Amino acid sequence: MNDEPVKSGADGALGEIARLAQAGELTRARAQCEALLAVSPEHADALMWLGNIAMEQFRWEDAIVAFDQLLRIRVDPWSLGNLGVCYWKVGHLDEAEYCLRGAVELKPAFTRAHVSLAYVLHALGRFDDALAQLEIAAKLDAGEPQVPMRRGCTLAALGRYDEAQQAFAESTRLAGRFTYPRLIRFDRATFDAVSGAAEAPPLPCTVLQSGEQASGPHHVTLISCNPPYVRKYGFPFIRSFAERNRDASLLHLHIYDPDATIVDEVAQVLVRSGLGRYAVTVESCPFPERAIQQRKAYYACGRLMHLPYWLDSYRCPILSLDVDFIVESALDGLVDAAQQCDVGLNLRDPLDSPWLDVIANIIVANPTPAARRYFAAVKNYALHFLRREPDAWLVDQSALYCVLKMLERYGEPPKVAWIPGATQACLWHIGHAYDHLLNDPRFRKYADNRAV
Repeated sequence: MNDEPVKSGADGALGEIARLAQAGELTRARAQCEALLAVSPEHADALMWLGNIAMEQFRWEDAIVAFDQLLRIRVDPWSLGNLGVCYWKVGHLDEAEYCLRGAVELKPAFTRAHVSLAYVLHALGRFDDALAQLEIAAKLDAGEPQVPMRRGCTLAALGRYDEAQQAFAESTRLAGRFTYPRLIRFDRATFDAVSGAAEAPPLPCTVLQSGEQASGPHHVTLISCNPPYVRKYGFPFIRSFAERNRDASLLHLHIYDPDATIVDEVAQVLVRSGLGRYAVTVESCPFPERAIQQRKAYYACGRLMHLPYWLDSYRCPILSLDVDFIVESALDGLVDAAQQCDVGLNLRDPLDSPWLDVIANIIVANPTPAARRYFAAVKNYALHFLRREPDAWLVDQSALYCVLKMLERYGEPPKVAWIPGATQACLWHIGHAYDHLLNDPRFRKYADNRAV
């Protein structure tokens, strides 16, 4: 909610908090807020800053506490709207709707509150109500790119894909920079392009391998990242995986742009963990070092470039996981959840947008022709937009969603199993944006102190 007036304050403490927050020094700004509130517990502006800083740090529960305390002292539409956004982020949708309706009642011309309310109504499955809020927002500010962006999301959820693509094009025009709608296509021309043969990236190079491959594992568990993430998240993943899944499956670690020592470090961790079946592959990112964001985006979805090849090679189910998981119990249930289908995917609950609704942190690929066709088209889609959009992010999730919808419209879609939330309890997800969770005992148990 960025319509809130920024209050730097006349006194030195608030001014310093504002300076630190605006400079991105959020931890120091938070500490200054807490110090000020220790002296003046009902300092409304300090509570406002504390809530805003918590939102910037994705500490939604902390932000809820701060805004709730603030609103007991002073009611304003911006803080009420922010509280609604925080409730939406933690899935408390009824509370979110209540707060945001309060915000627009206090300030009817509050465009971003109407847009945020549309997010919540979309999440509640009340798509017509969401579109009605967006009509109000469009009349208030015809140049706000979030309005057609959210309209596109809701139209896509309704299956009105051509209208959705038009709305996304309008949002892109208004934004004038990269936004996620630039990654979304549902048209026949795009489908024909990505479903055909495309340039294949160079095959990964195997650098470590152990265990009898011929006997065939129940499934292959695949993780991939670059060396800094191997050290930060990969080593804890390997240790937790070895403790819970030692003989159940083969662990495949794929490393982008390996440095001089990472393979030896991985080998030591694998041996010390006691894993008997593993493979480690490497590749060089196809984007140059100066293309920092493209390289990051490739690291996030490069596994999709090789999934068809690995399906052909292993000829068994592949469970692709984000590296920033801790394995808390056996993973077989994730694979078994998709055993009657071609693929297993993780559907966001509640629904949000084409770039978020198919969460790429858990993917099951079964060795079927339909799965291979799907992932081959996903690979082509992702590679096209990685090259086209140098500032892109969430390319993997956009590709998984859009290719599935286009296959439903124009081709033969794979049979999809949506992996139940209860089945995912075998994993604890840290999330790369939640560094404060690195101190959680579930992570510390497996972490390398030096790497963290």
